[in-house]
Amino acid sequence: MKNYTHYFHYIITYLVIIQLITLSQAFAQGKFVDGYIITNEKDTIWGLVRDESWATSPERIAFKNLNGEVSTCAAERIAGFGLVAAKEIYKSRKIGILNISLMQSYMLAPSLEARDSTTVFLQEVVSGGVATLFEFLDQTQHSRFFIEKQHQLKELFYYPFYKSVNDRNYLVVYDEYKKQLAMLCADAERFREPLPPYQEKYLKAYIKSYNAFFTKDSIRYLAENHRLIFNLELIGGIENWREEMVIHNKATYGFGLRMDFPRKFRNRYVKASVLFTPGLPVGFPSGTLSKKTLRTLEMGLGRYFGPGKVRPFLGLNASIVNKGYRSDFLGMNAGISYKRLISVEVGHFANFYCFMTKTSFLIQPRISLHYFASLSLGQNRVR
Repeated sequence: MKNYTHYFHYIITYLVIIQLITLSQAFAQGKFVDGYIITNEKDTIWGLVRDESWATSPERIAFKNLNGEVSTCAAERIAGFGLVAAKEIYKSRKIGILNISLMQSYMLAPSLEARDSTTVFLQEVVSGGVATLFEFLDQTQHSRFFIEKQHQLKELFYYPFYKSVNDRNYLVVYDEYKKQLAMLCADAERFREPLPPYQEKYLKAYIKSYNAFFTKDSIRYLAENHRLIFNLELIGGIENWREEMVIHNKATYGFGLRMDFPRKFRNRYVKASVLFTPGLPVGFPSGTLSKKTLRTLEMGLGRYFGPGKVRPFLGLNASIVNKGYRSDFLGMNAGISYKRLISVEVGHFANFYCFMTKTSFLIQPRISLHYFASLSLGQNRVR
């Protein structure tokens, strides 16, 4: 009689993937958190702001007032908004957009003149009595920084691009921001801070020091430094494999380490884990069988979807099998989690490494339960 168990595993896998797609679309709407909006008349209205984990700077937000009424606030209509728990402030500004991309090469150096403009909410990084630093996340999710001084907003230019010379591409970097900062600070004759790298952490410290040069009580707002979060992973489940060796619902366990990225990238992670599947019969040339423990090292990256307590996730991982008892693996895993502390995962169901190992693309998955314990004590953790 034919065993249809492996077909059941495939059906479960497909259902999980379909459910993940559905959930990710629903959770992408974000959730309402305590916050406020600032009107163009400088009035502050308290309520709830929908936090959508913006990977690009938003042009509009959803706001719920204290009466429960929800409205859409465009950057042209209000002066800004804030998120209380995250301690973030966003201000409405009209900025120029440059068309410089690493995805193409240029025969002539691209222009630093804006081709277009848009009004968006820029995140305030540091503000003081003289200058304010803003961060803009473009459509490629790269950070661009703007300086506002004496009510004039200017972009700090830093653009890498490829220039084509004699059919060869060379990486060129516009780093005009260094000259811009030097000119910005020319009114502070004894200000001697070294020019910083084009990164939020260093630019923030530089502008903070510049403002402090004029008055020690110069900081009106300073965005928090969000750190990486480390978690110990404990794993238990059942392993399956129907390729070189057959593994059918064998108990597996292991441990690992997951590193979560902070705030605007908080749904992304990288992790490494070691799994053990004991009691597997392994044959030898002499015809004898011996029971061995399958040891697998896995490394991967992935992302969760949405800001809620229940979040689906999708990842790409590679596994290296000790002593070659079965082939290595490079492919997908997916699942659903609760507060990113407990998750159910469907592992190694699609194998991109199959073209090199002559294994199947669709593989019976490992079903496992994962628990994560935070190792980042004392940090401001945003789940």
